[in-house]
Amino acid sequence: MKTVIKPWGKEEWLELNEKYCYKRIYINAGYKTSYQYHVQKRETNSIISGNAEVWLENDSGIVEKKIMSAGEYFNVTPPKKHRVIALTDIILQEVSTPEVDDVIRLEDDANRKDGKIEGEHSSPAVLILAAGLGTRLKHHTKSKNKALVSINNKAIISHIIEKFPENYDIVVAVGYQKESLIEYCKLTYPQRKFTFVEVDRWEDSKVGPGYSAFKCKEYLQRPFYITTADCLIDSEMPKLDGNWLGVHQTSYPEKYSTAKLDENNNVINFINKSENGFDYAFIGLASIWDYEIFWKQLESSNLDTELVSAWYNPSIYPTLKAKELKWFDTGNLDDIEKAKEHFKDSPLSLHKEIEEVTYKIGNKFLKFNSNQNITKNRGERACILHPLIPNNFKLTNNFISYDWEDGITLYEYNSVSIYNKFLSFYKDVIDECIKWKNPSLIDAFYIDKTNSRKDVFLKKYGEDYINKSFEINSKKYPSLKEILSKVDFNSLKENSFYSAFHGDLQFDNIIYNSNLEKFTYIDWRESFAGSVDGGDLYYDLAKMYGGCILPYNMLKNDDYINLVEGVSTVNYSYISTDQLQEFTKNYENWLVNNNYDINKIKMITGLIYLNMSPLHSNKFNKMLWFMSTEMLYESINK
Repeated sequence: MKTVIKPWGKEEWLELNEKYCYKRIYINAGYKTSYQYHVQKRETNSIISGNAEVWLENDSGIVEKKIMSAGEYFNVTPPKKHRVIALTDIILQEVSTPEVDDVIRLEDDANRKDGKIEGEHSSPAVLILAAGLGTRLKHHTKSKNKALVSINNKAIISHIIEKFPENYDIVVAVGYQKESLIEYCKLTYPQRKFTFVEVDRWEDSKVGPGYSAFKCKEYLQRPFYITTADCLIDSEMPKLDGNWLGVHQTSYPEKYSTAKLDENNNVINFINKSENGFDYAFIGLASIWDYEIFWKQLESSNLDTELVSAWYNPSIYPTLKAKELKWFDTGNLDDIEKAKEHFKDSPLSLHKEIEEVTYKIGNKFLKFNSNQNITKNRGERACILHPLIPNNFKLTNNFISYDWEDGITLYEYNSVSIYNKFLSFYKDVIDECIKWKNPSLIDAFYIDKTNSRKDVFLKKYGEDYINKSFEINSKKYPSLKEILSKVDFNSLKENSFYSAFHGDLQFDNIIYNSNLEKFTYIDWRESFAGSVDGGDLYYDLAKMYGGCILPYNMLKNDDYINLVEGVSTVNYSYISTDQLQEFTKNYENWLVNNNYDINKIKMITGLIYLNMSPLHSNKFNKMLWFMSTEMLYESINK
């Protein structure tokens, strides 16, 4: 079956062969077909549902107008003039001879030419404008395109694409960080047809979205949707059934391009960002039916400026409607946060102030990193961890992706019995560990990394945090500087084991499928001090220990943390579960019973907290710093 979008509705072509054509025709209430005739084509139309006014020329050359309803039919023979006006939504069944392009239009509301309109018979299309720098989003777009900003674990461009059926062609204007945007689209939607058009002047501050759109003209000689990459709507997508602009009421016309509407929602005036603007803001989404008019208007304007110049003269179009939609602008930081709140943003991983983002779209997981070497190393490590990781692993320059494993994370299970079961599984995995061959990597991973992250934290919050002694949760501790001076870093190399380690082995990164009784690792570390073959088993043991004490899944939201800081006193608390607290004791016993050095694990856990401390939100950062102080102090006072 082929669907053909029309200005008045749509046609479903059920059969077309050398002998006949069979269509199901849908006409929206208030719309009408062309006033037309055929030279050769003969057709029979049966009204399946609704009421229509049918114009049909009789043998005397007089056009008769008749109200017809479901169950009635009419025949059209050449060259009889005819037209159908939908009084309600109607459905017609049409059987005709096969000359489908034999149409002579005498009058047409959409100003279509005679014959078959090729644009109508092409797949519907969407143009997404995503070439710009997105400078207002600051850190979000430091090394990725604005369309890749995540809202509830989906890139903004996913929220846009998924508004349209899979048979729609997607044309994307690209420029800034185009490679990673293209990678994301191809990895996430392999079944969709994309055309990526590079915009040559995307760095030029004088160039606007109108220029980007015009660069895509040759691929859009047909009706199409157009949307900016920062337009997020939470409404059903209106039909591509004429010329219309998506609008939203605004009290700030100086911020947006605005439209003046009449009582029938026709756009009668349009102005760009003015205090004297109108009540309805253009949201960056439009339906372009009369595409020849649109391209002509855009070309006749200054292409270096705004896309909206194509609508400065609404009277040029046969009709230009407004569609009021529930809309979220995602072009600046404040609006991003409002959108995240509305869509109940629940990130898969803890927020980090680095250019690394995780996504989950359907059953597909993706991880972006701006550092291509890190991504490459994750790909190499996937080969080493292969039996333990999910299926359908793929690697590009900036992404890894794989199928989301059936099941839920261990944190979500919140079950001591499942936690204990994982320990049995994990023991089998690590039984083949070997002694370290290159202990210098341990120094690089623990000492160098600790010093680097410590400096980042102190640069942000000040030297007092390492030089002063603090009372933490009513217990006095020496300064962290003093504590670190007593940490025996050489002991980290003693009795250590080299393993095909995960590198972030906490319960958010372990999925359990209860039906298959299967544990799967996700979101593994790229290397251990540059080594992709493996790393320190004790690091995995400590990472799991730290994640039991401090449940990372709950800490994705600052609301789970309470921290009150005085001059030299700190009190903090966070939410955990009884099951995690019980398991932490079980885990400590398991470590001792299997001859692992518990104090060494506590030392590494303290270093992990310290290394994490500059990467997150302010409240979480500081809590990690003080927890590091506690844990390191405990390890040196065994």
